[in-house]
Amino acid sequence: MGLLNATAASAAELIDKHGDALTDQEDVRFVFKTVRDFIAFTNWRVLYINVQGLTGAKREYLTVPYRSITAFSIETAGTFDLDAELKIYLSGRAPIEFRIGRDSDIRGLQGWMATKIDR
Repeated sequence: MGLLNATAASAAELIDKHGDALTDQEDVRFVFKTVRDFIAFTNWRVLYINVQGLTGAKREYLTVPYRSITAFSIETAGTFDLDAELKIYLSGRAPIEFRIGRDSDIRGLQGWMATKIDR
C-alpha cells in the first residue's frame, strides 16, 4: 500500500472532498495527495484515503492512531531523487510506505511525527 509521488495539498482541499471522514475537533496538520488519494496527518491520527474504481465512488479510509505506530522513517529526496519516502511501522505488520514529492515539507512532517509517537 502506498501513495506514489504524492504532493503537498491544503487542508481545505481535503475537507472539501472528504470532510465527512474528519471529526469536529480534528485539526489537519499535513496533507499530501496524488490524483485521487490523500494522506492526512491530524492531531489524532494518520488518515489514508484510497479512492477506488472508475468513478471514484468507492473509498477506503484507513485510520492509524499515533499510539499504534511503533516507529517511522523518513528518507529525504537527494539531488537526483524525485521524491522522499515515509515508512510507518506498526506492531506485527509490514510498514506502510508513502512517496512524497521533493518540494513537500518532509522535515516538518518528521518533527511532527516525533512529537506524536508515544515515548
